[in-house]
Amino acid sequence: MSDVLDIYDHEVKQVLALMEALNARAASGQHNYNDFEREFRGRFAEIGFTVDVSWYRFSVGGVEQDGAMPEITITGRTDEKFRFDPDRQVHEAVSNVLELPGEDGWISTDKETLRNFLDGNGGPGHGHHHH
Repeated sequence: MSDVLDIYDHEVKQVLALMEALNARAASGQHNYNDFEREFRGRFAEIGFTVDVSWYRFSVGGVEQDGAMPEITITGRTDEKFRFDPDRQVHEAVSNVLELPGEDGWISTDKETLRNFLDGNGGPGHGHHHH
């Protein structure tokens, strides 16, 4: 199975958009939690992911409130044969799929990592910062 952390930038964008839409719905009032959880699972499956859904109820002044907010954990992919392609991710990062300001056309490498790499020492991480 693929490492869950290995997701492409375009998938990050899809997950964030989906979470925004689902959180807006979750905050809008009372729900049948089973139906809502089924919807969450289905919507994530449409973009290729399996998820766990946990509902956190809350209280104000010791009084339990109507409603709860979901916590979604991506647990895997719907395609068990998926293999992450690091070259595709490099292309997506260089193409700035996430539309990060000032990140068009390259992957930034910090000076210390570059110096270590040029000296043949590798680096403390994998060569670039995530913003």
